[in-house]
Amino acid sequence: MAELAAYWAYDVLRDGGIESMQRALNDAGPWSWDLRESAWYGDYLAAYPADGCRIRIHEYPFEGEAGTFIGLRERGFSILLDIKAGAAVTEADIDAAFRAMLDRIGATGLMSIEPYD
Repeated sequence: MAELAAYWAYDVLRDGGIESMQRALNDAGPWSWDLRESAWYGDYLAAYPADGCRIRIHEYPFEGEAGTFIGLRERGFSILLDIKAGAAVTEADIDAAFRAMLDRIGATGLMSIEPYD
């Protein structure tokens, strides 16, 4: 795995499941969100806003091969953001754009958490 320049995570609330989150984020733009599968974390969303940058959103709770994936609350979404060393984007730029996107889709209760990957 390439060395990371930045690696951070959030927990957030939003009505609806992972498919609803995907539609809202794709409608909000500018990034494209794909639904992917994970035996460990369940279905999740992935976006690649720039070369060397990745964002993953996991809905919880989820019962997977590693046990139950949980978050801070009864239900919600955990979000991992990472930027590889040498990428042309900064943590500040990606974070500001992502937070604005969460505001546009009506996400609430944004809290910083420890990365969990």
